[in-house]
Amino acid sequence: MIKILFNLIYANWLLCLLAVFFLSLGSILGILAVDYLKPEQVAELNAYLETFLNQATTLEIDTHQAVKSSIINNLTVILIIYLLGLTVIGMPLVWALLFIRGFALGFTVSFLTQQKSWQGILLAVIAIFPQNIVYIPAVLIGAVASLAFSILLIKRYFNSHLAVWPGFAGYNILMLLVAIMAVLAGLVEAYLTPWLINNVAMMLTG
Repeated sequence: MIKILFNLIYANWLLCLLAVFFLSLGSILGILAVDYLKPEQVAELNAYLETFLNQATTLEIDTHQAVKSSIINNLTVILIIYLLGLTVIGMPLVWALLFIRGFALGFTVSFLTQQKSWQGILLAVIAIFPQNIVYIPAVLIGAVASLAFSILLIKRYFNSHLAVWPGFAGYNILMLLVAIMAVLAGLVEAYLTPWLINNVAMMLTG
């Protein structure tokens, strides 16, 4: 799997750069979008954040349900990326998924840091980064693999002698690796992140 991953990056370095670009573009626009929120929207989000912090120390989480929900959500995104790779017309949607993911991350981190200063930075670090350290690379790898396989299908259309099955086998192996990473990210989100949030919320609320 590691060899296939390195081969994917080496052979598709331009796609890797474009994937990072769309994710980064979404993050930048998400950061900028916070400045265009209406005062009532800021107040509503602040009220939700304060309520969450006050309840975080006493909130009882159904760990089994949290694990199930996190893993299903992550795997759903990976499955969508995988299925889009089996078509050519799905390529723009892969770019859109990267952009949306980046936008959500950028917006959340920017809002927390603007509204809560150093406390917001701390919240962003413990609530967002742990699972995304694993999940974002998984999404990027899955997106690049999906786009690369779609391009292979395009080449196959113009060259009927081009072998597709070796690429399809490698695509499936890589997406299996991505799925494993997504499951790991779900476990981190369900077990580690709530514990971190609980302890930081206790510190922030006194």
